[in-house]
Order: sequence, then C-alpha cells, then structure tokens
Amino acid sequence: MQAGSNFVGPRPTGSYPTSCVCWNCQKQVVTRVEKKNGLVTWLSCGGLILFGCIFGCCLIPFCVDACKDTVHICPNCSTVLGEQKVL
Repeated sequence: MQAGSNFVGPRPTGSYPTSCVCWNCQKQVVTRVEKKNGLVTWLSCGGLILFGCIFGCCLIPFCVDACKDTVHICPNCSTVLGEQKVL
C-alpha cells in the first residue's frame, strides 16, 4: 500500500465505542457514540398511538436507546464514521 493512499477499513458498527482509524483526519481514535431517533422509534410511537396509548405513553420509544439508531463519530474532527440502524 502506498503512503497517502485512502484505504478505508470496515465502518464501525454496534452500540459501543470502537477503535478505528478516521478516514478524514487519519488518526487512531475510539469513536464517540450517539443515539438518534430513527424509523423504529417513529413506528413504535405510531403503533402505540394506534393501540390507544395517548397520555404520553406513546413517547416512551424516544426514551429507549434500543429503539434508536447508533452513530459513530470521530472525537477529533466530528466526522460520521459509521451508522447502525435498528431495523
């Protein structure tokens, strides 16, 4: 492999921080993990509304990390390195 080539390894996935090389800043980092609302979160909320959970119970999926997508971010340059969707 030549110096300066843009080798990109596997994208980080999973729910926990992962050690990898950032493709943007070229540094060895442990990713910062953030959770964001995705399709499963919104579908769960809509399903709870359809089943009659109207007094705030339909908002529970927005508080449960298992319903959210996981985003891996470089702590040095804030580049998104990988994303794992729940569905």
